[in-house]
Amino acid sequence: MPTTSPGLSLIIGSRNEGDYLRRTVEGALALKPPEGGLECSLYDDASSDGSTDFCDEPHWRQLRDQGTLRLQRGASRIGVSRGRRQGAAGCRSEVLVFLDAHLEFPQSDLWLKVQEHFLNPACDLLGIDCYDSRNDASTAGSIYSSKQLCHLNPAWVRLQSDALVDVAVPFVNGGFFAIRRQVYERLEGFPDFLEDWGHEDRFLSMLAGLCGYICRVDQRLRVGHLYKDTFNEQEGLTQPEVISDRLPSDGVVLPEFVYRHADAATRGVSTMLMNSLRCGVVLYSSEVAERMHEQLRFDFGAEMVETALLLLLQERPQLDSLMLRLGLGPEQRDRQMVDFFQRFRPVLPMLDEAELHATAQLQDAQLALDHVRQLPLELPSLHQPDADHYRTARLYREALYCFQLQQHEEATRLLAELLTIDPDYLPAICLLAVNLRAVGRREGERFWLQRGAELIERHRDQAGPGPIGAFHPASLNPYLRHLYWPEADRMIWAALADLEEGAGHPSTAVGWLLKLLDQSPEESGVREQLLRLIQPAD
Repeated sequence: MPTTSPGLSLIIGSRNEGDYLRRTVEGALALKPPEGGLECSLYDDASSDGSTDFCDEPHWRQLRDQGTLRLQRGASRIGVSRGRRQGAAGCRSEVLVFLDAHLEFPQSDLWLKVQEHFLNPACDLLGIDCYDSRNDASTAGSIYSSKQLCHLNPAWVRLQSDALVDVAVPFVNGGFFAIRRQVYERLEGFPDFLEDWGHEDRFLSMLAGLCGYICRVDQRLRVGHLYKDTFNEQEGLTQPEVISDRLPSDGVVLPEFVYRHADAATRGVSTMLMNSLRCGVVLYSSEVAERMHEQLRFDFGAEMVETALLLLLQERPQLDSLMLRLGLGPEQRDRQMVDFFQRFRPVLPMLDEAELHATAQLQDAQLALDHVRQLPLELPSLHQPDADHYRTARLYREALYCFQLQQHEEATRLLAELLTIDPDYLPAICLLAVNLRAVGRREGERFWLQRGAELIERHRDQAGPGPIGAFHPASLNPYLRHLYWPEADRMIWAALADLEEGAGHPSTAVGWLLKLLDQSPEESGVREQLLRLIQPAD
């Protein structure tokens, strides 16, 4: 292996970043250099906005000639992970720092402090405070994590109010991702199997953990990060000229092979879905991977996930080969995964979400109830509103299994507690009404049915005329994976019609039946009930 040089190598991947890229590079190079100096490697992922044109100006051209700055510009888009992989090629320093292309640097000695951390042999990767440059919202006191096993939903888990210093963490945020070169090469770099964007920082962090390396954080060190809500993907602009400055022969060297992706696009399969499945093969045991698949089935649909799993079979030998090269056979990987989860369980809400979700697959209601009761009622690792969303989901699952076991009083108590947290959660309102009917509390049933009817009417402009189905605004809960009550509006209206008829209020019952007929004018049972009410027998 070539010897490394002291100093830092900054790697910036960029696509259509406009003026942000230039400002980021200028800011990074203006800081006090570390011992051994700085080099900066830019990878332009086929930008069409001319955002790397400044590199041809005399000053920047001189830096390129000196080797302080290197520019590679691709002909076609390859995505964040592969762009970082290409950007790191040839980097010579002991420490590689991967930067997003829209950062600001308030601390003039940042590179000196980063270098100090890597003098400690117990630091293999380093994260810092990536505060939001739009509003100065700091991540200090929080750990970068994930709300789902499939890594689709990142999270910042707050541990304390002050900056965390020299704390071991599960993941390093990709906005500022520092890693020892020897560790990066040992892990074979950012994976070339990831397409487009997302997953790359958490994947490489956890892979490092499984291989015995340590991620640390020092949130006294800061960069301003522009957390974007949208990305500039303008079409029809100037096509880029392909450029590749000379890559030093003594820099980062990764295995030379090309990952062969299955043709998911022609099958209509999401790139993000395929990325999640690929990560799961490398990082998770078969049991944990199946829990991830369940999450994905609710996010993408069961049919798409099954298609994706068939496509993954074409790629599986390449992923298995990676694990073997890293010394992570399935048994060792599984042991390391369990250890990783045990060490970081308090800041991995994705594990409790997955276990809560997995109870839905149990056929035995008593077994499902026992499992859900072992899960915490609250997760301190979650911020609002996620904390309330999880608690709502946890209570709903327990109440549902109690209902299935005919423990109606206990189900009623749980649902009443749930509705103090989220009074507008429609599936809970429906389930509570059914429980109250089962124990003969008809006035309580009437109250909650009317509450549900009001809620449906409130959302009618947004949800349409119905019958309402999945993704109704009052049914969405990220920890119940869009669980909903099928045709809740029809169930509520029909139940209210029966209650009013039984109470001797035919005119009120007619009003609810007319709502049903408005959706299904030919429904014979509703028509017969309506005729019975408006044309009573002599």
